[in-house]
Amino acid sequence: MPVWLAVLITVLCAVVVLSPFAAVVAFVYAYGEVHANMRFPSDDVTLSSCHRDAVTGAPVARIRVESRAARPGSFKVYVRFRDSRGENGGAGRGVPAGRSTVVVGELAVGAVADRDIVGPVPVRGRPECEIHDVVFRSSELAAQGSPFPSAGP
Repeated sequence: MPVWLAVLITVLCAVVVLSPFAAVVAFVYAYGEVHANMRFPSDDVTLSSCHRDAVTGAPVARIRVESRAARPGSFKVYVRFRDSRGENGGAGRGVPAGRSTVVVGELAVGAVADRDIVGPVPVRGRPECEIHDVVFRSSELAAQGSPFPSAGP
């Protein structure tokens, strides 16, 4: 077999074997570039405090919403509560103590709002509060808040 044919076969085999790896590397690079500056509504919400109401025994979570969205809008925040004392007064992970939701409406870009969210079930021990989900709804059309010109007529 001539040397040039052996080299050609070796090169073609290398291309066939390495092309799937090259495709995966290209996809990962492109995916990272496209999503580099992506932000999520949950990045704008923090849990300031979590305590038990002295009168009702219900857990109370204080959240802080600092809007870094490109447009004004509303944030809907879902919070989960747990009783750290657990069932039958035992220690451990605790038991669910319900979920609550609060809507922070019409928050301007860069504005800050604090809200209290009260849990539906009284707790016996120290409550645990966790932000479960955050949904952002823009109150302005995307074309109006976009820095790019509208594609429409």
